[in-house]
Amino acid sequence: MTDAPPPTTAATRRPFPLPIPPELTAYILDFHWSLDRLHALDLPVVELPVADLAHHLDLPFWAYDGPFHVTPRQVAADPATYHAQYERTLAADLSHPIDVVRRPDNRVTILDGIHRLLRAALEDRRTITARVLPWSALDDIAVRE
Repeated sequence: MTDAPPPTTAATRRPFPLPIPPELTAYILDFHWSLDRLHALDLPVVELPVADLAHHLDLPFWAYDGPFHVTPRQVAADPATYHAQYERTLAADLSHPIDVVRRPDNRVTILDGIHRLLRAALEDRRTITARVLPWSALDDIAVRE
């Protein structure tokens, strides 16, 4: 199975606006998508083990002097340096599910909710609530050119 998004049938998806670092190509979608469209979808909600998603915390998703420079674990280890990201983490609302996509190889990757995942990990929570977007529904969140 390929990890490429399903082919589009309407207008072309707008490409992701930034170069994606090699370590993130298996996690970040290669097109621009809408958070509002994602949140508007009625998706199944499940409980996922925090441990199964914890590898996301070792990836440089967050900006610091430029995009994709700091990992959530670096933020947790040095909250004084990464004060803004740490404060966002502490303010993250764990009553709101994270949003994930289930890929064709059955991997689950986070679309929205890295701060919530880090907060759950810092609080030693065993599970986190997640809304699951099927890979076949990516066109529902895609921004078109």
